[in-house]
Amino acid sequence: MSRGKKARKRQTTLAEIAYNAIKGGILRAEIQDGTFLSETAIRKRFGIGHTPFREACNRLHHEQLLQVVPRRGYFVPEVSLRSAQEIFEARLLIEGAIAELAVLKAEPAEIEELQRLADKCWPIKPSEFDPDTLVKGNTEFHLCLARMAKNRELLRIVTGILERTERLSYLEVRHSPPLTTDFQVLHTPIVEAIRKRDKAAARQAIRDDITLGTIQIFGEDARGIRGRGQKMFSL
Repeated sequence: MSRGKKARKRQTTLAEIAYNAIKGGILRAEIQDGTFLSETAIRKRFGIGHTPFREACNRLHHEQLLQVVPRRGYFVPEVSLRSAQEIFEARLLIEGAIAELAVLKAEPAEIEELQRLADKCWPIKPSEFDPDTLVKGNTEFHLCLARMAKNRELLRIVTGILERTERLSYLEVRHSPPLTTDFQVLHTPIVEAIRKRDKAAARQAIRDDITLGTIQIFGEDARGIRGRGQKMFSL
């Protein structure tokens, strides 16, 4: 490998490191909303240069996790009520369609994998609560379901939506005491509907999961998102 190719490969690797680190910090709410990224601090922390930092931030800007402010730098936008509502509505529509496609296209081995994820031992006591386990485990289940639909465009769209949902979830669980929940109760009906090849039941089960999961974790205020405009962050 030539010296130039080695340099480009190293630059790409550093940009990927910066991208994953900054993105993880934003999604886990470790980098606060309404703040500008400190290029100096991030470059020092991860041992990267200006170019990898800029490439990573431009990529996150394309994914709508950062905003570019001329002469100021990269800004972490606050999550508005409207954004949360739109993510919730998009999930209901898109994941409902995904569930129906999964009914038609899922292979037996894929259904068993979805069952395995549904059977995970979720922490159901407040003392055992861990945001990473809850949020990442839920995302893993929904991505597995999306892959079963065998539609690359839907998978691409829902992956981005689930990433933004993770951010909402971390923001909420870090600011509000979590309620006890059992995701098996919410995920198992989805698996059963797909196993029975019942499209209507699969769509309803995914709607129940998104809606009831939010209520169980974030409380009764979640019920009124459409009618009363109350705050709701959907898992």
